[in-house]
Amino acid sequence: MALLAPGVRTSRSAPFLIYWSRRALWALLAASLSLSTVAQAHPHEWIDLRVRLMFDNEKRLTAVEQSWLFDPFFSALVLDELLADRPDRRAIARQAEALGPEMVSNLSEHAFLNEWTFDGAPIDGLNGSFVSARVTRDQFELTFSLDLDQPLDLRGGQFEYSVYDPTYYIEILHARRHLPELRGAPRGCQREIIEPDTPKDMTDFAASLDQTDASDERLGIHFAERAIIRCRG
Repeated sequence: MALLAPGVRTSRSAPFLIYWSRRALWALLAASLSLSTVAQAHPHEWIDLRVRLMFDNEKRLTAVEQSWLFDPFFSALVLDELLADRPDRRAIARQAEALGPEMVSNLSEHAFLNEWTFDGAPIDGLNGSFVSARVTRDQFELTFSLDLDQPLDLRGGQFEYSVYDPTYYIEILHARRHLPELRGAPRGCQREIIEPDTPKDMTDFAASLDQTDASDERLGIHFAERAIIRCRG
């Protein structure tokens, strides 16, 4: 299997940087420079994902709310108060609230790193909105809502979503033992998370990449979980 598919664009400028805010961009650049002498295999950031599917009074899907809990290293980079000997918790909260909307805005240019389908057909045109940002146990958590243009009746069909960074610089996995939550869903819905079955050559390729290496922009899909929701007709 070819690691770099024909026609796939790669770049030495790490694409992950534009997902976040300008403040996060410069912090991560500084971190990359400080770690440049050490080989660092992909991924370099980690996000624990929690998901809530929101249904209306007619039991139709209207939105998917996601909470992303960033690893402590990234959190400390973008919220400098976390590095202080005696961090000011109010200042941290203000920083987080100011940072969150900009991050959501930047993610909108990349489909929020989400792929959705219903019965195999792609769902496009998601509208994202900032919900909240907070710091818990010295980790930054961003919550935002992805709204559908029109409510979607899941009964009798299969809804599927994946959340991943195409370059696999960031690993995004559901938090341990956390299935997607269904709020107001019709009866009889089943939830399942399918772990990735990553080919060994892809795993080896990711392990060979360091901070400055370009990666296949479809590398991340091989490490992505698939969440499936089936509702009875």
